[in-house]
Amino acid sequence: MKNHKSKKLLAVLSSAAVLISGIPFSAQAAETNYGDVNLDGKLTVADAVAVLQYLANQEKYALSEEALDNADVFNRGDSITGYDAIAIQKADAGIITLPESWMEGHGPEDNPGEDPSEKYSVKIKLEGTKITVEGDSKKYTSVEGSKLTITHSGEYHISGTLDDGQIDVNIADEEADAETVKLFLEGASITGKSAPAILVSNAKNTSITLADGTENTISDGDTVYIDAAGTPTGDAVIKAKDDLTIKGGEKSTGILNVTANTQDGIQCNNDIKINGGVINIKTSNKDDSTNGINGKTSLTVKSGTLTVDAEGDGIKSGKGSVAVTGGKISIKAGKDAVQAETTIDISDGELYAGGDKGLTAATGVNITGGIVVATATDNQTAADKLKVENQAAMLLSCVKDASNEDGCWKKANSLAYSTAGLTFMKKYSFVLISAPDLKSGETYKLTNTSTGAGVTHSAEKSDSFKLTGAVTSFESVDPAGSAAATTPAEPKADSVSNS
Repeated sequence: MKNHKSKKLLAVLSSAAVLISGIPFSAQAAETNYGDVNLDGKLTVADAVAVLQYLANQEKYALSEEALDNADVFNRGDSITGYDAIAIQKADAGIITLPESWMEGHGPEDNPGEDPSEKYSVKIKLEGTKITVEGDSKKYTSVEGSKLTITHSGEYHISGTLDDGQIDVNIADEEADAETVKLFLEGASITGKSAPAILVSNAKNTSITLADGTENTISDGDTVYIDAAGTPTGDAVIKAKDDLTIKGGEKSTGILNVTANTQDGIQCNNDIKINGGVINIKTSNKDDSTNGINGKTSLTVKSGTLTVDAEGDGIKSGKGSVAVTGGKISIKAGKDAVQAETTIDISDGELYAGGDKGLTAATGVNITGGIVVATATDNQTAADKLKVENQAAMLLSCVKDASNEDGCWKKANSLAYSTAGLTFMKKYSFVLISAPDLKSGETYKLTNTSTGAGVTHSAEKSDSFKLTGAVTSFESVDPAGSAAATTPAEPKADSVSNS
């Protein structure tokens, strides 16, 4: 926002950032220590400088997950901005307490001359083929037919039905600021038949909040999006050219249904974060193998419930990494269930994924926590690219099911170990299972949850699955089981580094 005091403070901090380097960072902490970015246990101007360094050069001044969580003190959940640095400086001076809310200390009565959109929000009513805007900051929107363009950061509350139109966030570069454009979906249904229903053309940060107790639907038509020359654009039903965060309300009960009949579901050219809510994505174009959700630079799921049913890839990062740090994810994909150009990193939460390939990452798959069940019809997750810490994993290569033409096992033949049933999303030939209660050195029994039969492996038809390392592979696994089950056969232990 156009806050001269804030800009002056930001400039001072930016100058200080040049003089300070080599700030140490430590491992993830159990609780958020708001403002302690350099993890020294104190709140000082050095923490604000660390934020500015990170914003200036994320590669050189990388922050740990704990540091990033501590740094997000202004409008938590909307990513790190210069306003986090300002809030830390104000907290150090005793002016505010952290975290700082959107409203706190930012109304005109607090900062005379400050833009009124910082105090007032905008109500957007969708009424079939027209859009009505109410609020003192409606000057930051323009309506042309069934298209609404947002030209300034602020809060925009959207409800109603738009038969064929678009919400476009497009802040001119000369007007851009560090604030976030906040879209609140409060019972909204938007269909974009010829262009993305929600488009972020240009904005530093945009968040979509699913209001508690509401159900929202974003969809397309039955034709592919094309440009003026008639060339397919490749855009998704929701398309962001800059950072995008999707989150739930306080109770995280808001629902977002993305129904992509022809296009991909959600695309983000930069970083996309899922921070809550209930999100259901379905893509139905078999000819183009449309994808569920793609964060090109990175995709991170922190919390919430994400369900993807895609003809192409389920969730992916076209140029970077996929991280799962919490939440529950269920994926059924026609191609890769989870795909990353660099790494797939899973530290918590639940991931149930099924596809032609389960987990595919060029650099490697790193599991340090959480429940992971990944099935595949074509290829097993490569053991030499799988690193598991704090728990163990088993890789199952199954015999063919003679009752099916393709030899795959129906998902009804899902498996359970001990009393823990596992969720299978699709038919399978290969299975990866990892969970906190799986430990190296222990022996487990697997059961077919449909028939109750004991699962066997190897030529000896052993029904004992002994884990001999962080990752243990089992061949000739028979989900149908065998009456001739014997004492344990030695499984194959893969040499996977845990350092």
